Amino acid sequence: MAKMVTIGQTTALIPEAGSAVQPEWLNDGQSGNINFPYSSYKALATVGEVDADNGLGLTGYPDGQAAWLQDDDTVRVAYQSESYAHIYGRTPAPETYPQEMETGVTFSGSKIHYIDYSRDAFADFMGNDSAASDMVEGSGFLFNRVFNLFGEEVTPKNTDPEDKAAKWGNQTLPSGDIVEFASPLSETDFYFHSFCGAWYEPANRYGEGQGFSDDIWLMAEEWDIGFGNFAPGYAGKAVGNETMGLAAMAVDVANSVAYSVPALGQTGYEKIAPLNTGESDYVVMVTAGYNHGQDPAPLKIYVGRKGYDAEGNEITEDHSERDQFLGRNGMLWGQLYGQALKNKHFDKLGIVADEDGNGVFDDQVMNTYLTSQAKAGDSYKGRFYPTSFQWGGWDEPTAVGNTEMFLWERPEEQPKNYTFFNGDKKTEHQAIDPSGKARWFQNMTDEGALLGFDLKNLAKQLKSNPDADGNLLPDYLNYKSVVTIPATDGSLRVDVGDEGLAHKGEANPDGSLTHAIHVEKGVEKIVANDGLYWAKGKGGNVLILDEDSGNDYGERKIALPIKRNMQLRDEATGYFLGAAGGTLSPRYLAGATALAGAIDKPGTNEYSGSWDVTGMVTRKDDGSFYSKEELSGSGMQDVADLVHIEDHTYIGVVQARPESGGQVEEISGDAGGQVFMFEMNGFF
Repeated sequence: MAKMVTIGQTTALIPEAGSAVQPEWLNDGQSGNINFPYSSYKALATVGEVDADNGLGLTGYPDGQAAWLQDDDTVRVAYQSESYAHIYGRTPAPETYPQEMETGVTFSGSKIHYIDYSRDAFADFMGNDSAASDMVEGSGFLFNRVFNLFGEEVTPKNTDPEDKAAKWGNQTLPSGDIVEFASPLSETDFYFHSFCGAWYEPANRYGEGQGFSDDIWLMAEEWDIGFGNFAPGYAGKAVGNETMGLAAMAVDVANSVAYSVPALGQTGYEKIAPLNTGESDYVVMVTAGYNHGQDPAPLKIYVGRKGYDAEGNEITEDHSERDQFLGRNGMLWGQLYGQALKNKHFDKLGIVADEDGNGVFDDQVMNTYLTSQAKAGDSYKGRFYPTSFQWGGWDEPTAVGNTEMFLWERPEEQPKNYTFFNGDKKTEHQAIDPSGKARWFQNMTDEGALLGFDLKNLAKQLKSNPDADGNLLPDYLNYKSVVTIPATDGSLRVDVGDEGLAHKGEANPDGSLTHAIHVEKGVEKIVANDGLYWAKGKGGNVLILDEDSGNDYGERKIALPIKRNMQLRDEATGYFLGAAGGTLSPRYLAGATALAGAIDKPGTNEYSGSWDVTGMVTRKDDGSFYSKEELSGSGMQDVADLVHIEDHTYIGVVQARPESGGQVEEISGDAGGQVFMFEMNGFF
């Protein structure tokens, strides 16, 4: 067996500054064009690499990522692999190798890897030519115990419906009966279905008692579990709706335990991220994505009451480890709330709540607004309201089709004088305001637009808004929304500096077009915006946006400087941070990959998220680092605020299915990709 490439040994980059039009950019195991006009990159880890000590390989695609201090001398970088096993897998080895939990149960599909790096070397990494392998101290999985949607710690699979522990929700009915996939897994009991965006939230993020009480990693299985999985097409979708659906999950980072959280929903999310409520009794989270494939749906938030169990009783020391953890973090007693507008405000926005006049609110009205009426700078107000559904507790397991999933469109579910502002289910990453204001941006992925939201006076609303049903939760929350980028041609042009060439092809026959526009679609706008992150530092704020549009000419990563009013600093302008992949990629057509020998076949790539690590790499005047204690709670952002935004340091990931052969296939790593460190400059 050839010697395996270990974590961090690959120095070649998957990100490119433009198409590989020079022969020296076509070499396998080397970078392409890395003359980035507004950024710089270095590889931290590449899918397929293995741990030098334990031999465990890194799986893909890499998706949701974050970093924190494991101790004063160690930076822990974590990322989750977006893997669908063989259910949707289109790579040479789509079933990732088995991960065995403490109980002996095995899972394929998505994993959450962590990699530990020497803090000293990590802080200096962008300033030298060293490989990341020089600073790797070890790797592993973020959790080794997992609880299912029945509230049971998962054990090896069996078909006894009374044994709820031996089940995983994405193929189990509320009765405990397993529904086998049309093509069963070959090596493991179960699989985690596509962990996509993630969020790491430290305890007391905004002050003592505010936010979570523990360090928590939030993730979810995404999309839907039915279509084609249990039976062909829509027949499979109907079966999927009878299962428990997809798990929203919270990892107790300190204890390596992953809990399914049915109170957060079972319909599959791209990403879950908490807001600062400004008080200590509630949690509020933005839940982005997918309504188990059912269109339409409104944008949603979760409101949870801390300190209560699933029946609305106060948590005590007599409760289980599971319920004490979830209860003190507001994830047992709560409801999902959907975005709604006053009925008369639909007319003001130039839209109709029931477009087809069938008496059911099953139209994608938000899509109509964003594509035909919205303009940058427009704003509107409304409320987030719940439906009649609230999770009933562990002793009331519920099929996903019987949750709120179908209720958003029902006439009897519409709030008095309001109607849910329904749109396409595909809304990917949100970006939370790092300042602590209860604001966020939301990618409107299907249409290619960007909205801002503000829950003004959230602490007061949580305490003072009506609670007519007496369920310890407010009946609604008021919001204001602003249009940052509408879904119209001309709404965003990307400054590419002197680089950014798109690949040659039918839409770019002479190779002269750049990523200033979306070349495949031929438009000046964002297309299928997926990854999104809000960074704040001295001198400014910036959004980092990633497209996932299947762009044969190369997928884009874009910086968007923003103003305090949630508008672009520079009208209709973003800045090119990099491109990646594409079916027409000269590198892929030449068989060149970052991890040498990993070519499968040409295809598209996707950047997916970013994370600010500035607080961990910043040194004081005496050359020492801020301690883990100093960076706890709000400390990480407090330090970042002292550093000019142009001097911030980030990590991010890129997904690269074409780079899934070679060592990636050999370790059963599913789909290729890379974790990298990067900086931005030249446009602040």
